[in-house]
Amino acid sequence: MILIYALRRRLIVTVISSLGIFFLTPMIQLINTPLAFEIWFLDILTKPINSLLYIIFSILFGMFISLYMYVKRDICIDCEVTHIKASNANAGILGSVIGFVLGICPACFSLISVLLPLGISITLSAYSPYFTLLSIAIILFSIFKLGGFKKINIKN
Repeated sequence: MILIYALRRRLIVTVISSLGIFFLTPMIQLINTPLAFEIWFLDILTKPINSLLYIIFSILFGMFISLYMYVKRDICIDCEVTHIKASNANAGILGSVIGFVLGICPACFSLISVLLPLGISITLSAYSPYFTLLSIAIILFSIFKLGGFKKINIKN
């Protein structure tokens, strides 16, 4: 698969992107409180389903970024495979933003609550696992659109 090949070629990008999005939430919360990492860690321990979705989201985000960077360079792996346009990645970027802001980032709710009534903010926080699932689905769809699941023959 192109995704596996891209991950092998861009493993450092995958790891840095995954860890970056994983630790972005407590970094944003550090603006408000110096106890951000403790609160974040306790939140991860007390909500195992949200934590699992958060980890899956982070890994898929890193995979998507490395595939996007690989496809953007437009490298021909097998000349029979048509080049895939990197513009197909817009949905993945949108899914990442939706998943992060609505599904994962509780610090982002304070920004949202300024723009929306309290009832909507509470509803968004109650259904945040569903938004995370939606963003995971969008990222998987974007990996598919970028051709990440196509089988290829790598010729050395």
